[in-house]
Amino acid sequence: MENILFIFTDQWKADCVGYRGHDIVKTPYLDKLHKKSVDFVNSFTVCPLCTPTRGSMFTGLYPHQSGVIDNCDVGASLQEFLPNSAYTWLDAMIDADYKVGHFGKWHLGLDWQEGKNLDFDLMRIESDREKHNSRVAIAAVTERGQLNPAWKGNKRPKLTEDYKPATKRDDFRTPFYGKLDSIEERFEHRVVERSKKFMMDNQQDPWCLTVSLVGPHFPNLLPEPFFSMYDNADIAMPANMYDKFANKPWFQSRNWWPTTNADSFDEAEWRKAICAYYGSITLMDFFIGQLLDTASACSGGRKTRVIFTSDHGEMIGAHSRFDKAAYMYEEVIRTPLLICNDLEGAENASISEGYVGTLDIAATFFDLAGKPSPNGVSLINHDTGETVMFSNYYKYNGHSFEIRSVTTPRYKYSFIPQDIDELYDLELDPHELVNLSDNLNYAHIKESLKQLVLDNMKATSDYLLDIIEDLPPAGCLSGPDYPDLKLVY
Repeated sequence: MENILFIFTDQWKADCVGYRGHDIVKTPYLDKLHKKSVDFVNSFTVCPLCTPTRGSMFTGLYPHQSGVIDNCDVGASLQEFLPNSAYTWLDAMIDADYKVGHFGKWHLGLDWQEGKNLDFDLMRIESDREKHNSRVAIAAVTERGQLNPAWKGNKRPKLTEDYKPATKRDDFRTPFYGKLDSIEERFEHRVVERSKKFMMDNQQDPWCLTVSLVGPHFPNLLPEPFFSMYDNADIAMPANMYDKFANKPWFQSRNWWPTTNADSFDEAEWRKAICAYYGSITLMDFFIGQLLDTASACSGGRKTRVIFTSDHGEMIGAHSRFDKAAYMYEEVIRTPLLICNDLEGAENASISEGYVGTLDIAATFFDLAGKPSPNGVSLINHDTGETVMFSNYYKYNGHSFEIRSVTTPRYKYSFIPQDIDELYDLELDPHELVNLSDNLNYAHIKESLKQLVLDNMKATSDYLLDIIEDLPPAGCLSGPDYPDLKLVY
């Protein structure tokens, strides 16, 4: 048996790594790992939102198959936790007699891990069952994407204290950027230290360790030298920053989470935010270097396989947006993915251009544990040959946004029954500024891609097919009854 190290980050834009030739971002430790890895250059998320993707990553199920379709305990979300009965590849690894550990962000609630034979530590506040049952679900904005009056001034409920107007100064404007006194203040410092201890304590047995880092997800609060590492003058604005959202779904131009509203940003402010994001990436790379060094030292003479990816990407100025929301732009659906079959092996970097995604990564872990996966193809034999990938959206912190999307080498189509569909010619319009969904010259392409989406919905028993006639307008907090959370696995 071998050791398995899974480094799972949050909100890492796929091209923001040194090994893919980024002009500015420095990732020396990932660059070194890349020299021994397969680089999957067409890796996609199943859903550009934290909880749904994480549910899929561990269960191998589409969000609409598991019922994990929204963020847990955020805003007006009523999303239930991943149940204890859910069979994940972590369970499969336990069954295969690995020493199993998971440290860091989970964001799937606190029900699943009860009674499991694994070393599990969130090391951050995530709602427990009592808090989950008693919390008041309050939307930050109205159903039209306008600030909810209940979140203003002295009327703001206690749970919304984080939404005070951001302090604007050179070294602090959360959640976009802020300066810390030391690296020990970062959540990831504790995660990495605990992960290193797990590897040191389990050298005698094959181990499977997941290290889930929050960065580079905002808030990008950084110690030196990471806070000042990147010079504002070097930062170019995204080519699609000034999107007017003409002929696009109305909700794309609204801010569905007040703290990430960057509508007032000029280019100077954007450069600060981008520099902080890059600094957060290099800080995560620094932590990753510590993990890789410890994994080498604690291999116990066994081969150590390493998989690095992220749940989804980040807009960081594209289409004038920060963070992510209910859209399928390249910046948020593409993810970095490296698979190193042997950390101590010889340098043998290669590139796989096949289209792969979250469910394929899940299938890979199930395969390594000797179990089948509900969906996806194992990437141990990495030449998938696929040139189609499906990504979906369901809810955003309680708000309804039903989107079913397919990406091919040239086109991206999004079926949006609550508004106008989207179709982009990625060859002629790589920045996705011109929606061609109502262009008669592309009607046959739209219809063929829509059929692909509908076929995938049927094949995966997508609930949307049953409720499509009863959907509320986009952004609504009410709607038809959604399927119950999957409890029997």
